[in-house]
Amino acid sequence: MNKKIALQGNKKLLKYTPLLLILLFPVFFRNYKYGMMLLCFSEIYIIATSGLDVRYGYSGQISFCTAGFFGIGAYGSILLNKYLGIPVIFTIFLGALLSCLIAILFACPVSKLRFAFLSLSTISFNYVIYQVITRSPGGITGNFNGIFAAKLKLFGFVFKSYTSYFYFGLVCTVLLVLLKTFLVRSRVGRAFLAIKQNLHAAEGMGIDTRRYKVYAFGFYGFYAGIAGALYAHLVGFISPETVAETQSVVFLIMVMFGGLCSDWGAVVGGTLIMFLTDLLSHFQQYQLLTYGVLLIIFIVFLPGGIIGEGKKFVQHLKRKQEEKGARTNA
Repeated sequence: MNKKIALQGNKKLLKYTPLLLILLFPVFFRNYKYGMMLLCFSEIYIIATSGLDVRYGYSGQISFCTAGFFGIGAYGSILLNKYLGIPVIFTIFLGALLSCLIAILFACPVSKLRFAFLSLSTISFNYVIYQVITRSPGGITGNFNGIFAAKLKLFGFVFKSYTSYFYFGLVCTVLLVLLKTFLVRSRVGRAFLAIKQNLHAAEGMGIDTRRYKVYAFGFYGFYAGIAGALYAHLVGFISPETVAETQSVVFLIMVMFGGLCSDWGAVVGGTLIMFLTDLLSHFQQYQLLTYGVLLIIFIVFLPGGIIGEGKKFVQHLKRKQEEKGARTNA
């Protein structure tokens, strides 16, 4: 009995070990500001990738405009703060809502499209957002020069250091990842999966496929928007390069690298690809080549990503062990 209780206690401890390690990261990196900045970026990319996973992983609607919604959230938050004087803590949320609203408006006509036509429409949308930002009326976005962002303040406390921003970002990340988890396990999430697996069968079951596609796009736009707003106020500056088409491809690689339709896929993919991007910053001429090779590898050979293929490997080992045990008993 005592062994059973001890075993259950060890399992609970093991379950919460990753969270404890994450909370201790600032202790490990207290003398390494650049490392803390990368951890803050990881949180932001996890949020954006989680939204893309709902859009692409669960509902099966590919999208190459994540950077566009990322930019809408970032510029929206900065402009609301700069020209209307709204506190940053509120403009982050308002910027995400603006991104969500535009995503829903864009999804209404686009939800009819499939395959290459859907991909081309999202690429075009990203290009339109880039053009609007670089050629804004009156130059309110700073055009090609970019625009500076105010630091986040909460109850008089200014988030100047990466350590303080890390904990704020961690709270946002945990809440949004949990929200995504609850969504995909709900009736709405099951409708998303039905649409992905067989669109015509889903319609035959009475699912309003177009409406749920719009829901998925709105959710995705909100997550990309809030990630962009968090990024802008962390860095203190945003420029059009942030919404370039290349960045949308990077987000797609993140979600495929970690694993589609997975609770931890966005966490793993967002973190590892972010560190890989930082490593490749020293070899910029090979950056796009590396992204292209990674995308081909995970589409063709590892469609389940790290999480999905890892689960398959563990199941294979268990099956081999069971077969070996059966032969031994025989």
